[in-house]
Amino acid sequence: MKYFLFLLCLAYSLAHYAQTYNSKGTLLWEINSPKGRSYLFGTLHTNDKSVFDFPDSVYEALLRCNALAVEVNVFDLFIDKDPIPNRAMPLLDRKGKLYTASGKPTETYYGNEDGMPQFMDAWFQEKAELLKMPVMALESIAQQTKAVEEIPFVEQQNRFRFGLSEEQVLQSLYLEGRIDLIDRLIKGGLVGNKEAYKKLIEQRNASMTINIASHCLADSVFFAVGAGHLYGEKGILNLLREKGFILRPVQLTTSEKPCKAALTLKAMRSFEFAEQIDATWLKFSMPGRARKTSNPSTSETVFTYKELGQGNTYEIKYIERDTSLSLLEYSEIFIASPPQSPYVMGFLDDGTEFTQGLSDVYPEGLVWTRLLINETHVVVARCYGGNKFMNSDRPIKFFNNIVLE
Repeated sequence: MKYFLFLLCLAYSLAHYAQTYNSKGTLLWEINSPKGRSYLFGTLHTNDKSVFDFPDSVYEALLRCNALAVEVNVFDLFIDKDPIPNRAMPLLDRKGKLYTASGKPTETYYGNEDGMPQFMDAWFQEKAELLKMPVMALESIAQQTKAVEEIPFVEQQNRFRFGLSEEQVLQSLYLEGRIDLIDRLIKGGLVGNKEAYKKLIEQRNASMTINIASHCLADSVFFAVGAGHLYGEKGILNLLREKGFILRPVQLTTSEKPCKAALTLKAMRSFEFAEQIDATWLKFSMPGRARKTSNPSTSETVFTYKELGQGNTYEIKYIERDTSLSLLEYSEIFIASPPQSPYVMGFLDDGTEFTQGLSDVYPEGLVWTRLLINETHVVVARCYGGNKFMNSDRPIKFFNNIVLE
């Protein structure tokens, strides 16, 4: 307990000047194997903007590799799960306009609306997908879920919920690259349940190390794994050494001007989609690769993209048209507007007619919805998120990038 208090005091002192990554931190490691060099980077499961100005060596290491491996495929994990654990219903005034009674950002599983769109692990996965790099998961969703469910008091999102002060401490230690003290902090947070540390950290370390070793022998891979898994006798670094791999820390260098690798990755901000079905084209743009699911029984195709850090969901449903139904009839079906806020009609620049408004649906609540229609297909576009998102112009910008022709 005394040592835990010492960590708190140490990290508070670091917080006064630790605004960027310490070049001597031990977050990035080079792994030598017969297939060349791979890299292991310790991440922090947060979307706080202060930790996203990565050192040049991290950007460069990612672009040197042919594939990315993360703990779990987080976008698949949240395909049917809301990134906001306790969604508050947006409010409507007497004129049917949205408003919020609070200026606070909506909390998500991995941060809040004031942070980056994606939390750190998802940021790496998103960039790799935009680069068309193969993305592999070191654990299945079932494995990670099982580990969490076996520990009763650990939250479902697989984060160690510290108080505000402890989260600031963790972030300070992270920027310093002190993986040894991060391990101590996690152990202190789980001091009342040693079985939790064993199952959530040590057992998962052993399982992930087997997969890391296998991937290193097959290709050059960038591994993005929570920093709490790296240190200690049963940490991933030591387990890899026991398997015969040679590891060395890579200095977290940062130049005055952004390096080429940093500029390349930061410039990749959108996923452009275009698909032709019969004589119809569907085109849209999203910040990252949308997940595509189909339902043959209803002839529906759905594209879903989620910002897991800020908690925003974007969805485009593409269905065959029943020609006996008009645009207004489809609107009555798909836009269940609150009585005081009816949907509106309009025309796009290319002459396409649309309807748009708020839908009151279960379980999401109020959702921005736009409907497009042509002779053969119907597009139902929806998006929703926290209070700030719902009261911004971002839904309209998303809708305006959708073309049905």
